Amino acid sequence: MSEGAYRYQSEAKDSNRSEPRFPIDLGSTPFLGSRKNGQPSFAYLLCDVSSRGVGLIVPPQARMDPLQLDETINFHLPFRLDQKFYSEGVIRWQKTVPQGQHYGANLQNRVPVRYPIYVAFETGDIRLILEEFGIPSVEDLVDRILEDAFYFKKGLGIYFEHLAPYFGRHGRLHSENPSNENGSIVARIRTQIEDNIRTIEALKNKAAHRAGEQLFPTTDDLKRLLGAIPFEINLKVLSVDFDASIVLPYLRSVRLLEHQLYSNFNTLVLVHLQICRHRMVDSRQRST
Repeated sequence: MSEGAYRYQSEAKDSNRSEPRFPIDLGSTPFLGSRKNGQPSFAYLLCDVSSRGVGLIVPPQARMDPLQLDETINFHLPFRLDQKFYSEGVIRWQKTVPQGQHYGANLQNRVPVRYPIYVAFETGDIRLILEEFGIPSVEDLVDRILEDAFYFKKGLGIYFEHLAPYFGRHGRLHSENPSNENGSIVARIRTQIEDNIRTIEALKNKAAHRAGEQLFPTTDDLKRLLGAIPFEINLKVLSVDFDASIVLPYLRSVRLLEHQLYSNFNTLVLVHLQICRHRMVDSRQRST
């Protein structure tokens, strides 16, 4: 992230949050968050932590309603505090900054950790605990994350196939691109899902066959994965347009898989940052 984005982070105190806070520089690649109220997911950047909360910036995003005070969000990113892990937060304050909206959230609700990497709440550092999970290396961790993402995305495709016949019999399916009216919307979405599955599979294969010191994931790899992660249909539209008694059980399962994919993506962002930092440290040590 640019120097300007962090200019206001260096202050020890804030008018909205009085306790000292620790700036976090986790780069310019956004993380993916979700909203408990069912609104579409959003991208965010972490900027600081304190004894009671997390600061995040939400850049301007099309068709996104602003986060509301007292709203619960899921970071899909584990924070460790007092030997416990948290991933959800409640929005406590908000202000407008040049980069978008700056929010403060208090963490709540303990969560299990799926992968051996997290953000240390006290310092904002990224920590790896591979041995505790029996994972031999960072490379093996990356392979596991992408393997999970591949099957989660295939699972979304299976749920879509269960829903597709119902769309044809009972209603119309809203397209995310209203200007494209040619052809079957169902067929088009099916193709999008298949393309995104292939994208994740290609990244999985690239990781498995990387050579020696080759960096993976790169920033470009993360961008490709980011484009393949979200579900191809607006879940909010589906829950409104179709019979809840039939659609809701599928939507709950779809949302769970989509959130798992957010965690996969966010975890790979942490891995990327950790690898880059280690290489920077190694390079400095060799040059001294």
